[in-house]
Amino acid sequence: MPRPARTSRLTALATASLAALGVVTAAAGSAHAASVATWDRVAQCESTGNWSINTGNGYYGGLQINLHNWRYYGGLNYAARPDLATKQQQILIAEKLLADQGAGAWSCAPGTGLATDRTDPYPAPTPAPAPTWKSQVLVNGGGGIYHAIRDASGNWSGFANVAAQTGDIGPVGSLADAGINGDTHVVAVGGNGDIYHAVRFADGQWGAFGDVSSQAGSLSSVTKVSAVSVGSELNVLAVASGRLFHTVRHADGTWTAFGDVQSQAGLLPAAVTSASEASVNGQLQVVAVAGGRVYHSIRAADGTWSAWGDVYSMAGDAGAATDVAMAGTGADMQIVIASNGGAKQYHGARLASGQWMPLSDLAPVAGSFTTTSVSVASVAGELQATFVTTDNRVLHAIRHTDGSWQNATAVNLTGVYGNHYAASITGTL
Repeated sequence: MPRPARTSRLTALATASLAALGVVTAAAGSAHAASVATWDRVAQCESTGNWSINTGNGYYGGLQINLHNWRYYGGLNYAARPDLATKQQQILIAEKLLADQGAGAWSCAPGTGLATDRTDPYPAPTPAPAPTWKSQVLVNGGGGIYHAIRDASGNWSGFANVAAQTGDIGPVGSLADAGINGDTHVVAVGGNGDIYHAVRFADGQWGAFGDVSSQAGSLSSVTKVSAVSVGSELNVLAVASGRLFHTVRHADGTWTAFGDVQSQAGLLPAAVTSASEASVNGQLQVVAVAGGRVYHSIRAADGTWSAWGDVYSMAGDAGAATDVAMAGTGADMQIVIASNGGAKQYHGARLASGQWMPLSDLAPVAGSFTTTSVSVASVAGELQATFVTTDNRVLHAIRHTDGSWQNATAVNLTGVYGNHYAASITGTL
């Protein structure tokens, strides 16, 4: 069996000492790395490729390293002897020996490429690209749900029919979506009036729709749903028979029973016609439209609700509200209100201090249109909004972190059929 020209520990120490003094030896530097394939060729010559060989001759493992060199180059961090270490560990120690003593340390080196190879046998893996924020958009069309993604560069995917992946729940009414840990949770009112839930996982696969009513309780005459994540929990609001209800889907998939929000936050002066929610600093903030006015409450982490506050009395009167949407951006809550039959849209914010910014007309910055449905979401720190218009379009607008708005532009709805009367947007990584 061939034997390497095994450098003694004393020689290795001398070489290391000379290198420390800046003296370059002839052997050092002749090769600094070799691919696994090259080391396999050396091992085939040295030990017939047996990485656990121990013949009792004082040389061990696939590359026949003696104990002096094994210990000197740090092999004891892996195992007492080379033959007791893994193939990778033996190669890692051999790499140090190669860099220090050169390919001549192995008599089998000629013809294997060891002297000329410069390949790192175990390079560090290329870091995966950091995930970027995406907008997950749902549109109701012809009674079905369609889904598309807007990426961080502003490119849109085509819309796809969700029912083909989740199962058909009949003509869909109100819908909402929320992002949790890269997944998109979808909540929708089915053709039978029940509320359904499905998940689009981060890998693009969909789970089937499940009936929320079977776990959280049945509600009648549901006209609006809203969804948002607070941590790993999905919070869902439902407007049913003119009242507002709330439930939570926990991370383990279980649901709490629907609770009547007004029984805890106080009665509202009229029937609830719309509602929305946002996660802000671990708290759930909720707004509801009743009698054309907008009211605000907070659900604390312990599940208690604050009394309703009249938003118009704090941020200005936007007229008779028809729809409302809200989202948390940092420590602030931002709100968009549609009023005057949807012909006007206003934006405001509740700051972390609890103070309200005055409501401002969006027409000068987002354009003029009449909307039947509005949805907003925080995406990469910006507020993104969708508006369904009376002329059967879906518009998309962005409020940047500096407060400026990008004008609302029409979303390409190719593949979405029928009339559009609801849309929802959320952000995911």
